[in-house]
This record gives sequence, C-alpha cells and structure tokens, in this order.
Amino acid sequence: MTDSPSIPKAPVGLQNRGRHIWRALHAVYDFDDCPEKRVLLEEACRTADVVTRLQAIVDTAADLRVRGSQGQPVAMPEVGELRQYRALLTTLLKALTLPGDEDVLTRSDLGRLGAQARWGIRSA
Repeated sequence: MTDSPSIPKAPVGLQNRGRHIWRALHAVYDFDDCPEKRVLLEEACRTADVVTRLQAIVDTAADLRVRGSQGQPVAMPEVGELRQYRALLTTLLKALTLPGDEDVLTRSDLGRLGAQARWGIRSA
C-alpha cells in the first residue's frame, strides 16, 4: 500500500468500468514493484468492460431465448458468456492477492469488488 499514490494512466482501450477499477485500485495499492499484478489488474479491468458490454446486451434483449440449430428455444449466447466472464473477473481479482488492512483481502472484499465491477456500483 502507499500513502500518496501516483495513479498511472489507464491502458488504452479501457472503458468506463475498467478505468474506474484501474483508478480505484491504483489509488490504494502500489503496483510498481509487481509488474505481474499490474498485468492481472489490466486483464481484470478489460474483463470488467466485457462484463458491462454483455450485461447491456442481455438487459436490452426482448427475450433471453433464441432459436437453436433445430429451431428449439435456447438461452442466448450472451447469457452464458456473461456468466463465464463474471467468473473470470472474480478469478482475476482473487489472483491479485492484494493486502488489505489485515494484510489479506477477505472473501467479502473480493465479492464487493466483483459486485462493483459487475453492477457499476461506486464505493463511497
């Protein structure tokens, strides 16, 4: 952790959700000595952006079912992809293993970060 963090510019291509996560975690943690964690953070931010895009598609769909190859109703592909990207986001955030006040992020902390990324919740 750092007392006066210098937040590096977000990687090119990050959208709102990804940039928010990038800034929020860089405001608390210093990744200068951990390039592997910085790579994981970038991937988590990009994944959060994909989750946001997939959620928008699902939210605007008239029906969550589409016709399968035999004409049968099946879940639209974005629903399954959304589930998989959310799981990936959780895995990436856990892989960061960032120290908290007690030197370990709890499952609650990780869940809160994942929920913020998924639902666009900004912490106070």
